[in-house]
Amino acid sequence: MFIKLVKTYYSKEDGEQRTGKGLFLILIQNKHLPTGRGNTRAIVRKVALRQLGHFMMGSTIIKGHTISLSGAYGNNGLVVDVPTEVYEMGVEIPDELYERWNNGGGGNSCGSEAPYFKTWALENIKQLTKRE
Repeated sequence: MFIKLVKTYYSKEDGEQRTGKGLFLILIQNKHLPTGRGNTRAIVRKVALRQLGHFMMGSTIIKGHTISLSGAYGNNGLVVDVPTEVYEMGVEIPDELYERWNNGGGGNSCGSEAPYFKTWALENIKQLTKRE
């Protein structure tokens, strides 16, 4: 989910939708731990997306790992599985925010929780974008 406005356009070559690089909120979980509240964190990286079929796709490199991203929160509204060293860089999401996301009704996109995530991310941007 982009947390600041980003330029969007259609390519001249194939007419597919693209975005410029922008601050993108990614929800992450350690792929070696069970799914759920205790294993959900967030991180922000500059990302550009481009249309691939029906999906908006992109990627980022964190700690030497290429993380493939698609749609809202990096996994079409869901959490992205990442290696332990990437997960450890993430910031814990407040319980209230996690519950809003879990009940936001977004399906394959952002739900009613999106404005709250955006506000929280911008307030915690230094933590969310740290590199070490």
